[in-house]
Amino acid sequence: MPDIDPWGDVEVGNYSEKMDKFGIEPIEEVADRMPDHRFIRRGIIFGHRGLDEFLDAREEGDEFAMMTGIMPSGVFHFGHKCVVDQIKMYQEMGAQVTIAAADIEAYNTREMSLEEARKLVVEEYLKNYVALGIDLEDVDFYFQSKAGNNHLARAATFGRYLTQNEMEATYGSANPGKMSAAQVQYADILRPQFPENGGPKPTVVPVGVDQDPHIRLTRDVARKYRDQDFQKPASTYNKFMRGLQGGKMSSSKPKSYIALTDDIEDAKSKIDQAKTGGQDSLEEHREKGADVEEDMVFELLAFHLIKDDEELARIRDEYESGEMLSGELKQIAKDKLEDFLKEHQRKREEAAPQVEQYIEENFEFDINPEA
Repeated sequence: MPDIDPWGDVEVGNYSEKMDKFGIEPIEEVADRMPDHRFIRRGIIFGHRGLDEFLDAREEGDEFAMMTGIMPSGVFHFGHKCVVDQIKMYQEMGAQVTIAAADIEAYNTREMSLEEARKLVVEEYLKNYVALGIDLEDVDFYFQSKAGNNHLARAATFGRYLTQNEMEATYGSANPGKMSAAQVQYADILRPQFPENGGPKPTVVPVGVDQDPHIRLTRDVARKYRDQDFQKPASTYNKFMRGLQGGKMSSSKPKSYIALTDDIEDAKSKIDQAKTGGQDSLEEHREKGADVEEDMVFELLAFHLIKDDEELARIRDEYESGEMLSGELKQIAKDKLEDFLKEHQRKREEAAPQVEQYIEENFEFDINPEA
């Protein structure tokens, strides 16, 4: 079995080992050409593959694109917000943005009906995306099942450039449902380069390391394909937020995440129960300080709740020195979380009718969460 499964539970382990094994380059090599974004400054985006051509196009004034997907897997939480923050970063860079809703992949790999997948995309993802600042009118958004004949026909033709051995070596098996979903995903990744979308152009796909198998095989397909020219897609890699109690963040474990629709008091209670890096006793904590790398509350602050690096560094120094206690750190997080959720949930209410109207106007099916 491969040690990365794009359809399995995510627990990456050592990022450096994965970078060495799969040929992922450190983001530091191109950081001075990227926006001054906290994900890059803080090492949350840690690696890339083939990003130089993408950045060349940006600097030379040529077209370039960014593509990402929505896998409907449950409620939208802060782990998912990492993707939206990157969409906004690339959009501000000037990239053409493509967002695929993976209803076919959810059908084939998660035993979910197409209707269930679509409703989840709209209710949990799109409404939060818009509340977070994504303008659906300014992106190429589509459901895989409604991507059009050209899109799905190209996905089918990609099978000519893949072998069973290659699929088994990459994914661990050649399960027909997963292989079909994978080929549609290759078409998703290459969609910004289809003739109707302007033809070949540098395209970046921000992913977690678990999705790297799809990136590698899409690059192979792009290189081998003969019916039109493709540029091999680039990729960036971000760290995963860990669960609030340590280990994996999972949609099936509500205490492991904070959803952006959580009741504020419930969300604050999850912080109270979160794993910290503080010591067992007050005396020991004052003496040794906290282990920030094992503190899930600090991780939430670093990923999402504190944008100012100096403020974060001050908190880190005080916490590591033992001057700040775990309870004080949690209170900072609860205060900032309450401010964020109040504002976000207000914006989400405003976004809901916009999203529902957008779906009604652009797709043949009617998605009504009350139906």
